[in-house]
Amino acid sequence: MIYLFVILIIIIAYLYGCFSTARIVAKSFRSLNVYKIGTGLADTENIYTNISKPLGTLVGAIDVAKAYLFLLVVEFLLGFIDIKVINYPDFTILYSENLMLIYGLSMLIGHCLPFTHRFRGGRGIFTYMGILAYIAFLPTLISAVIAWLIVLRFKQIRFAQYLIVILPVILYIIFYTLFHYHKSSPPYFITLLLGNAIMMGILNIIVSKKLGEF
Repeated sequence: MIYLFVILIIIIAYLYGCFSTARIVAKSFRSLNVYKIGTGLADTENIYTNISKPLGTLVGAIDVAKAYLFLLVVEFLLGFIDIKVINYPDFTILYSENLMLIYGLSMLIGHCLPFTHRFRGGRGIFTYMGILAYIAFLPTLISAVIAWLIVLRFKQIRFAQYLIVILPVILYIIFYTLFHYHKSSPPYFITLLLGNAIMMGILNIIVSKKLGEF
């Protein structure tokens, strides 16, 4: 039964990730088809660069909040069901940190490769940030501030994206090792965290190949 619940939540997370903030914002505020603008990607960078900086900022903020709140709601609902309805010992595994990372990864894949839009999604940077903010808020916040300063000072958007993918993981490992940050994390959590970062890179390679960037 536990495995069926896991599979169901993974599917729900993927479908939720297919919900495109960029597409809806572009259509609602400017009556534009985001797939025919700029890079043709349904993501924050395309909105920010080719349509409107305020709208791009809005899309990014919504994507972060969307990912963060999804995981928060999943944990709350599973915890509520566990305590009030099922009270089954192994049920707590469903909202362990390891599985929450896997749910987040499924949501990220839905964002980057949504079957609802012929697998034409965005790069998923802000969705990824929302997932990491839920899992490791402080390393993600520090990384986001550094990346934003790099964008403001040097206009290096792509470098800032690469930084936001790997720096939170590096900071997490440093904080975990030196300051006992999240010492209660389950086994293999750091491995899964690093795996998410690698998968984020793979998804971006897929998106870049679709654009003919290499």
